[in-house]
Amino acid sequence: MKTQHLLFGVLGVALLGGAVYFGKTLGSQSQEIQVTEESASGTRTPTALSSGASSSTKSGATTSSTPRDRDNAWAALKEKYGDGRTKLSKKVSEDMAALIKDAVEIGDMGAKLAGQGSAKEVAARGVTDALARQLGLSDEQKEKVAALVTSRVSERMDAMNELATAIESEPTSMMETILAGDAFTRGEITQEEYDAASADTLAVMRNVSGFAFGGMGGGGNLNDPLLAEQLNGVLTPEQQTQLSGIIEKAATRAQNGQQQMPFQNGNLPAMEIEKLEQTMLSAQKLTKGARGFLEGLQGMKELNSQLGK
Repeated sequence: MKTQHLLFGVLGVALLGGAVYFGKTLGSQSQEIQVTEESASGTRTPTALSSGASSSTKSGATTSSTPRDRDNAWAALKEKYGDGRTKLSKKVSEDMAALIKDAVEIGDMGAKLAGQGSAKEVAARGVTDALARQLGLSDEQKEKVAALVTSRVSERMDAMNELATAIESEPTSMMETILAGDAFTRGEITQEEYDAASADTLAVMRNVSGFAFGGMGGGGNLNDPLLAEQLNGVLTPEQQTQLSGIIEKAATRAQNGQQQMPFQNGNLPAMEIEKLEQTMLSAQKLTKGARGFLEGLQGMKELNSQLGK
């Protein structure tokens, strides 16, 4: 198994907490670039992930509010959903944030094992190589494209850490979404009430997950209209037409594609909170196992190096 395959397979599942799921792998020479529609411009409308006064990060998540705001939000959740379930929702939210950070760290471990500096570097190289192959880029074009892709991929990866920090510092909106999903699943609130309670938070999660991992697979989902626009400034008219065709083809494929997996692209399904907690525990076992596996591979690599001397 290629280390790149392991790296992004682990990221795809481990980032359940970040509402991200993607099974695309790097290094496939036959894989096409798929570009799915995100927005007309590639920019995102920041949506508060927390209640109260706050400052927005570039991912759309927010990271600050007053202690009084947090206390009031906590009291409101306890009154509406009960003390025990509110406390459990906080634990699950914390588990989500921890999983995001663990997954990013595991990604970097896998990248270094593959001889790369970081997961950002692996992802950027995968996208650049796929573009060069499919569009027939010249060396000069490839150098310019690499700079554009590297910048955007770096922003995307950073967005995941921003989301984790936002959940850690301002968990009440995530808690409310989890609690509303639990109550809806158990028939205690209506669909309309669930949508009203969860819409803003789920919108941020979709924005961040789509922003973070669109275009991350080596020839996987480009999903970044802004990057596509930037690339057109480097491409010839013929190559621009080719890129436009790729986008159009992928958009059609997305419309006819299968239903999203749970947690894919910010799809956090409504479920009983105990089941969601179990999902987080399973993901924690996965990340722990993945970390141990990568550490074992690194140990074997070092041993083989010493034996070869």
